[in-house]
Amino acid sequence: MQTDAPKPVEPRTQSAARSAALVTAGIVLSRLAGLVRQRVMAHYFGTSAYADMIAAAFRVGNITQNLLGEGTLSATFIPLYARLRGENKTREAVHFATSALGLLLVAVGAASALGVAFAPQLTRVVAAGFEGDKLAGTASIVRLVFPMTGLLVLSAWGLGVLNAHRRFFLPYAAPVVWSGAQIAALVVAGSILGRTGEPLAMALAWGAFAGAALQLGLLLPAARRLLGELTPRFDANDPHVREASRRLPGALLGRGIIQISGLVDTLLVSYAGEGATAALGFAQTIYLLPMSVLGTGEAAASLPEMARDTAEVDLAKRNATLRARLGASMNRIAVLTVPTTLAFALLGGELITLLLRTGSFDQGSVERVKPLVAAYGFALLGNASGRVLTTMAYALGDTRTPARFAIVRVVVSTALAVALMPRFGALGVVLGAMTAGWVETIAMGLKLSGTLGGLGLASVRAGRILLLGALSVGAGLGAKLALSGAIADARIASVLVLGAFGLAFVVFCPALGLLDLRALLGRRARR
Repeated sequence: MQTDAPKPVEPRTQSAARSAALVTAGIVLSRLAGLVRQRVMAHYFGTSAYADMIAAAFRVGNITQNLLGEGTLSATFIPLYARLRGENKTREAVHFATSALGLLLVAVGAASALGVAFAPQLTRVVAAGFEGDKLAGTASIVRLVFPMTGLLVLSAWGLGVLNAHRRFFLPYAAPVVWSGAQIAALVVAGSILGRTGEPLAMALAWGAFAGAALQLGLLLPAARRLLGELTPRFDANDPHVREASRRLPGALLGRGIIQISGLVDTLLVSYAGEGATAALGFAQTIYLLPMSVLGTGEAAASLPEMARDTAEVDLAKRNATLRARLGASMNRIAVLTVPTTLAFALLGGELITLLLRTGSFDQGSVERVKPLVAAYGFALLGNASGRVLTTMAYALGDTRTPARFAIVRVVVSTALAVALMPRFGALGVVLGAMTAGWVETIAMGLKLSGTLGGLGLASVRAGRILLLGALSVGAGLGAKLALSGAIADARIASVLVLGAFGLAFVVFCPALGLLDLRALLGRRARR
């Protein structure tokens, strides 16, 4: 008896695309505020020793946030909470959410206390290349940064609740107040009170702490309105808490390994001379603007939908839906990533000049950061795709596979960084991280392809995307050549060159059939 093969089930692409657009809007707003913050920091500190101290201290202090924050919650809390809501188990979902909040409070309090107590020891491990007052000043900032990141972890819980309810804009725009508080602290302490050096760096840290408190104050009331309550529970017997706990070791291992890799990078760069740590931090800031939109934004918008799709009992239908959703995500990522990669590589100087050149951040600083930005450009597609693939694994309840591949990533990244640093300095660290990211993504893709029967990559219009990248960056290079020597002000020239690139992208993207405005702006968003 002949039976019909299961027909592919198309995901709700309009809803997914609009969700991605809302996440993108929030992230772009917060990242722009972050760029303003970095520009103000560059104005006051440049690539000086104090800029190194700030970059290293925030890297050390962010351990709590990165271990317990959005990445771990995306693997444990958000998929389960979204699934419970999708099954109309509202009471169980609320109980699980508040139980998770209670346990998170305990974990955050313990991690912050340990971070404050062992700040000098952590600083010596991570910034061993620092000496004397530079090392001591970094440890002082770390003591304040640890409790600040604890507040940001609690904000990540609120973000998870809002995401599961498809409230995407506020949680990703909320970090604007965090950046705003730091900008205000620098302007008041630096320009009004005339503080410089370490006192100004400490003023920045206090501003960051105040901004984290303000951000939490925005998200918790919004989460309370959705849950109907906000009283933390400590119910370790909740079956959903137990399920999340089973997923936790893999998630913590994956996040922990990535954090170790970042800390090792900071340690290695601390030996590369004054300004190297700061230069790496400025390059990462520029890289994270598109990466947050393309990787974090796409993954955050897709996770609740993927988690609901896994509830489908028919395995063939479930896999077809997930492949279609994954393919649509990959296509959106590639459309935006390929032109951005070419811009980082060929127009990086103009980008850095426009975003960061001011005050102490002079042309020498631009030249120092430029090769790092170019190298990070080639990491974009691999890392953004890898973020979405990892999210798919989390939606399927698999946290162990991403953790195993994260270990591979760290080994490759560290080995290459150690090998390349003697010749290339900080650039060697970036090249190692870029290569390792691609290794992890390819491995994750092969694993998921076997699970789902493919990745939906037929949806990616590779030829048109490459043509879009060539046309966009070609317009920017043409403008750069035409303006060579004609405009003395480097910032104005940068605006015109990057404007030509952006205009070409906006024109050619829909002309090549790569932009669906109705999907992005459509009003039919699921509630």
